[in-house]
Amino acid sequence: MPPTTQMPIAFTVRDLVLILFRYRQRALAAFGLCLGAAILASVFMPAVHESDASVLINKFSREFTYRPDAGGAAAALMPMTSDPEELLNTQVQLIRSRDVIITTIKKVGLERLYPTLANKDPDKVNWDKVVERFSDALSTVPQRTSNILHLSFHHHQATTATATLDTLIQVFRDKSINVYLNSQTQFYETQVADGHARVDAAYKKLADFRRAHGVQAYDGQMALLLQQRLNLDSEAKRVDADLAGTRQRVTELKRQIKATPPDVTAYTDKEQSRVVDEARTKLLNLHLREKELSAQFTDESRQMQQVRQEIAVAEQFLAQEEGKFAGTVRRARNDVLTGAEQDLNRTLADAATLEGRQRDIGTQIASVDAKINGMTGSEAQRWTLERDLTAAQESLKAQMARLEEARESDNLNRGRVGNIAIVQAPSMSREPVQPKPLLNLALGILAGLFLAVVAALLSEFASDTIYDPARAERLLGVPALAVFNLQEKPAEM
Repeated sequence: MPPTTQMPIAFTVRDLVLILFRYRQRALAAFGLCLGAAILASVFMPAVHESDASVLINKFSREFTYRPDAGGAAAALMPMTSDPEELLNTQVQLIRSRDVIITTIKKVGLERLYPTLANKDPDKVNWDKVVERFSDALSTVPQRTSNILHLSFHHHQATTATATLDTLIQVFRDKSINVYLNSQTQFYETQVADGHARVDAAYKKLADFRRAHGVQAYDGQMALLLQQRLNLDSEAKRVDADLAGTRQRVTELKRQIKATPPDVTAYTDKEQSRVVDEARTKLLNLHLREKELSAQFTDESRQMQQVRQEIAVAEQFLAQEEGKFAGTVRRARNDVLTGAEQDLNRTLADAATLEGRQRDIGTQIASVDAKINGMTGSEAQRWTLERDLTAAQESLKAQMARLEEARESDNLNRGRVGNIAIVQAPSMSREPVQPKPLLNLALGILAGLFLAVVAALLSEFASDTIYDPARAERLLGVPALAVFNLQEKPAEM
């Protein structure tokens, strides 16, 4: 007998239909079991209501913003994190924390939420199980592209679900405020008091320095001293020029007095000619002209030399003409000499006055220079003291601003104003979200069909009965030559 060969199994839809029909009772039983279970679940499963809400997490609130230290630059407030997902994950962990859940359950009432887990003795309550059940009923879905956090809570009663979610949001807001609460009012009050003390100390040091050096307003006083020094310098130059001119005039007057005769002919007994009188008049006018020009020009000037030449010519002419006349001559004090002497006395007085003024200006210049040098020498110390005072004032200003912010933050905390804003208040569902009869029925049908097919196939593979030639060929390894249908002969009447 030749060896048998295992032929590959060919499984078609027709074979599946035949198998299902052959084991239809088992398939129907499996289908009915699944469908019945779905119907029973839809009928007897307790209703579950859902309440949902949405909250906004403000990343620019005072809890999530960074402020520079006191004295730093008051730049715009920056959020501690720019990643919305990180911020939302932090808030999710906070709202699902054990403290928030237990506080919410206690406010709503454990008997109202989970009566089966309640106990008359609070110490005997299994809070781990309560928190686990509450966490399973709570859904938190952060919206990654924004700062919105979606919340939902499931419970058998719609009112309880809504009340629980509303209480949870309030507890969450309070917890968020308490977590980020960092009251610094007392700290900044101490800092402000210390800042006032530092400002007073720095101001006292600067005031003592100003009294010691006679400086009250450095910039203004230095400007006044420099202007005074400039004015004194200009005055000194003017006095020097006037004094030089006065001294030169004194020299000229002395020379003129020396050259002028002390007396002149006042009267002659003989009648003199009209020419002599005119010459004398001309000579007198020339002397007066010389006196006027000496006040304006030097001896070497062309005008002075010309006048003196004219005087010499006039005197020579007058001497020649007077020699022509003889007689008794009366002499008198020379008026030109008298006038020159008077001018000399006045000029000497003016020179003495200018010299005294020159000495006074020199003394004033020395005093102003000493003050300027003293202020310049102490400028470094003054600058240090003023810098310390300015720094103390700026620090105090920053601390006072921080104190005001801390007080405002405390007021907001007392008013329970936080970083959580309710976008959608907890809603109350009119229809339960579970069970869903149509969905359960559809799932029961699909599961029943699958289980029916599995049951029929298992029954087919577990059976030793051969129902078709193909299976016989596969099992025996020989071809089927003919197929006969066995039919029972009907009983004879």
